Amino acid sequence: MFSCDDLRSALSDYLDGDLPAEIRVHLEQHLHECRTCYVLYDSTRKTLRIVTDSGSFDLPESASERFVQRTMERLKR
Repeated sequence: MFSCDDLRSALSDYLDGDLPAEIRVHLEQHLHECRTCYVLYDSTRKTLRIVTDSGSFDLPESASERFVQRTMERLKR
């Protein structure tokens, strides 16, 4: 079973398209079952799209991972 912690750990790679197929399937199943994780995924995805599409910011590849980590730290508080 894929846990919320597993999803948080893999979310950056998922958003970057860098997950093996087997892990991706488990992550997507978890997203369908867990509203909290889906909201995290959806808001992260939309934020990255806005920043990327605006063209006004150049983000290093590790930016999405750092963003997710900071967001999750704040959610845990």
